[in-house]
Amino acid sequence: MDNNGDGFKTFAGEGFGTLLVRLAPGAKDAPHVVSRRATLRNELPAVYQEGDFGMRFVGALELVLDPIVAVLDSLEAHFDPDHAPRAVLQLLAAWLGIRLDESQELGYQRELVRRAGELSRRRGTVRGLELVLELSFPGLPLRVEDHGGVHWSLDQEPVEAPQTSFVVYCDEPVPDETQAAIARRIDEFRPVNATYKLRVKTPKKEAKS
Repeated sequence: MDNNGDGFKTFAGEGFGTLLVRLAPGAKDAPHVVSRRATLRNELPAVYQEGDFGMRFVGALELVLDPIVAVLDSLEAHFDPDHAPRAVLQLLAAWLGIRLDESQELGYQRELVRRAGELSRRRGTVRGLELVLELSFPGLPLRVEDHGGVHWSLDQEPVEAPQTSFVVYCDEPVPDETQAAIARRIDEFRPVNATYKLRVKTPKKEAKS
């Protein structure tokens, strides 16, 4: 064994090669508190808080428990549509009765969950359908035409009203996959027993030279 005077000791042994070990300059301070609350360390009796081994042991436990403590500390943010992780956002949408399109940008998914309350209030109305189409397909020119109508009788006999229907127009050509996605969203938010037509603008044919 040789002390080089540079903070290292050299151990040499036959068949073991050479091993360098850094010497500790003295007693080390306890590791940095892992958990922001430092619950475990603060609850220790003072006699244990003064011991290096006990503090290091508890610090290791805090390292394991820190992710759980961090989730609890910021639990309200996990249920905020602006900050919720993707998995929690899907859970929030399921709770609110909203089906998210995973192919859509995350920011648009968050906006859809954020306005779920308004969608619920307007569900089954023209404005509600326009709103959900606007949020689900941003930038796509979609419009809803509902002719409405009122039916009455002067002889106090019940009147059988015709089935309610409406038309959704898409004013620019879109792929078949997008058309199917629009139809699914309309089915989800259309008024009960109402029928509809989806009319999509066809692409212009190129003029033959």
